[in-house]
Amino acid sequence: MQIPHIQTINDHISYLTPTEHPLSANVVIIEGDAFFWVYDVGNHPAVSEILQKKSEQTGKEIRVILSHFHPDHIGNLSEISCEAVYQGKNTFRYTKTGTVIEEDTWFQDGDVWLHLFPIPSSHAKGSLALEVDETWCFLGDAAYATQKNGQTVYNAERLLAEIRVLKNVRAPHFFLSHSEPFQQNKEDVLEWMEAIYEKRKRDESYIKTPQRL
Repeated sequence: MQIPHIQTINDHISYLTPTEHPLSANVVIIEGDAFFWVYDVGNHPAVSEILQKKSEQTGKEIRVILSHFHPDHIGNLSEISCEAVYQGKNTFRYTKTGTVIEEDTWFQDGDVWLHLFPIPSSHAKGSLALEVDETWCFLGDAAYATQKNGQTVYNAERLLAEIRVLKNVRAPHFFLSHSEPFQQNKEDVLEWMEAIYEKRKRDESYIKTPQRL
């Protein structure tokens, strides 16, 4: 079994690497003065152990932010003792706990600023993104396509709406779950998404495309 390991982004942001067996997404950890803010909780059994240990060692409670409802992103939620859970309404239908975020929401924890915002996505309706300090923006799987009738496709209308939202994000660094490297330049991600949108055909709602950046 693969074991996720910790990678550092800066002094207060790190993440646990994704795994394929079991399928488990990147788990982002932002350390504020009062809380550990965790963006997605993955599906690997080692994740909950790592998070609980960090919480116990520092005395800081965990606040969870969920990008969307797929099991590789929320599977460990019931195994983690957390002070709060934030998610979109579609994810809440699966978790049945915490707070639903339907508009731009900001938190300050010491020197750390967190910006939660809904983001249109072909991959999963009701996705939630996280921007930290107007520098780092975590998107989960929101930039990816979905499967429809055996095809990898984007909803053209939703993709255009997502591009418009992302253009207004101030952070220059985007992070796409499961991607290697995890960190991408905002301009590169938008260029990739706009190239996909340009492939749309008139009178067709979906765009067929490869899955990943």
